[in-house]
Amino acid sequence: MSKKKSYSKFTAEDIRQLGLTIRQRHLFSDITPIKPSALLLETLQLNQTMPLSSEKARSELLISPILLELRRQNPQHFTYFSGYQFDVDKARGLHGFCDFIISPKYDAVFLEAPLITMVEAKENQDLFDAAPQCMAEMYAARLYNERHKENITIIHGVVTSGYEWLFLKLEENTVWVDITRYNLNNLNELLGVWQKIIDFYN
Repeated sequence: MSKKKSYSKFTAEDIRQLGLTIRQRHLFSDITPIKPSALLLETLQLNQTMPLSSEKARSELLISPILLELRRQNPQHFTYFSGYQFDVDKARGLHGFCDFIISPKYDAVFLEAPLITMVEAKENQDLFDAAPQCMAEMYAARLYNERHKENITIIHGVVTSGYEWLFLKLEENTVWVDITRYNLNNLNELLGVWQKIIDFYN
């Protein structure tokens, strides 16, 4: 693989070259809806009056408020790193910029293993087409955990426009793509899915 390759350039074929299989299934069952706080509802309503024509804007105005809400509802359970250069194996193209990286080390100041979930913001690209980028980041996160002798090997991933959310799970040598897509218009259900991911690691 060319050293010029980076996460954002990965295709489904590149994922297969990493030794991974891509499959679809329902990832979540028995979702308990989570009521959003008045603060989150007000924030999202206000933020949606702002220009949202870039991935950075959607990261800041739609995605980050939801992650902050989850952190408020789950104190001392996780933290996340925003806009991080995550270079794990440049020879295999596993390097580049990640929108959000989530770790259960809730008080970490710098990136610290284990890593549990990778989140990629997209503007207009179809989420399924954009998924290989996130899959590569998930694989890199598992390598990062192994390198730091952490035994968390199941990594979750999310590709989102801020409005539509597609969840992924890397388990052994298979990347599972959720058949169901979740939507900002059903925020209670979306928060419920996120809560299942948080509970999985706690």
